Amino acid sequence: MPVARRLSNERRRWRCLAKLSFRDCAERGWRSRSGGFGRRARGFCSLDSRGAMAMFCSQAGARPRTWEASPPEHKKWVEVFKACDEDNKGYLSREDFKVAVVMLFGYKPSKIEADSVMSSVDPNTSGIRLKEFLDIVRKKKEAQLYRNEVRHIFTAFDRHYRGYLTLEDFKKAFKQVAPKLSERIILEVFREVDQDSDGHVSFKDFEYAMNSGQKQA
Repeated sequence: MPVARRLSNERRRWRCLAKLSFRDCAERGWRSRSGGFGRRARGFCSLDSRGAMAMFCSQAGARPRTWEASPPEHKKWVEVFKACDEDNKGYLSREDFKVAVVMLFGYKPSKIEADSVMSSVDPNTSGIRLKEFLDIVRKKKEAQLYRNEVRHIFTAFDRHYRGYLTLEDFKKAFKQVAPKLSERIILEVFREVDQDSDGHVSFKDFEYAMNSGQKQA
């Protein structure tokens, strides 16, 4: 199947999921404490902008979830641990861990990420033991999968393949999935998600809104 057709089918699938999600929300009359999306009496759920975006993302399938490695993946992680533990210390040092992340995920961890990981390990050890390493990798894999799902939803909104969303994109998308939602409310959602107020919602902006909403849920 041509790439363009596959992308079109993928976008159509996510939009259908979004439409079903908002209809389901309206029928159940879901409400939030802040009530930013209007009243139940208007035929739509009462949610603040972040809550609504998080609800959409979750109902469409993008939500943090536990994930277990398959036997081949687990074996690969163990092999990477052993390869980075060159001196057979039984643990990974800070630099060993950075190399392991490069091998598994293709990027070098920042100082902030490395500091966070090293501060979370057992203080009675000199580094990251195998069990801790496997748990860290599993959590990173879960985060990676969740981010990919959010990316799929963002792509469904980005009808013009520009890498960002405009207010007009938001209006068209929300009118399709929630036709009773007023333009004023859509504008409020857009302004909150558009963190730097440049009129464009980047994937970073969109992802931040999803993550914030998940934490509030």
